Amino acid sequence: MLIFIIVPVVLAAIAVFFLQSSIDKKIGALNESIKTYNEKTAMLMPKVIKANSLKAKESQILEKINVIKTLKKEQMGPIGYIYYITAAIPRFAWIDSLKSNKGTLSVTGVALDGQVESIFMNNLSQTGFFGGVSLLQTSEVKKQGLRLQSFALTMNVKGKR
Repeated sequence: MLIFIIVPVVLAAIAVFFLQSSIDKKIGALNESIKTYNEKTAMLMPKVIKANSLKAKESQILEKINVIKTLKKEQMGPIGYIYYITAAIPRFAWIDSLKSNKGTLSVTGVALDGQVESIFMNNLSQTGFFGGVSLLQTSEVKKQGLRLQSFALTMNVKGKR
């Protein structure tokens, strides 16, 4: 009778031993995996921090760009006209007068030659602020011993008519 009690207990003890050693191996492998992942995380954390910093800077820059775009869209009236016209004036061209009448601008000035006038007209058209840029008149004038081209232009301010 003692054999019927001892044999199952010994077999149970052997089974528990193998189960425990198997579980210990799995725990050891998992601890090793955790250690490896922690090491990789520690190596990548500075890069993550830098990426988050760059994202924050990008967000700030985009916010500033949006403010600038909004200001440009709202830039109307004489200040807007002057800004876009002065941005379009090429080298060797000068503005003598600027008149505005219900969304139509008249500009008179002097340029070194017809090519400079053409560049000015093209620049005005490319601003996106003016449309229908037309040359009304050109004439040759002498100033300080130079032969220059006097010109008169008209254009429409986009969105105003």
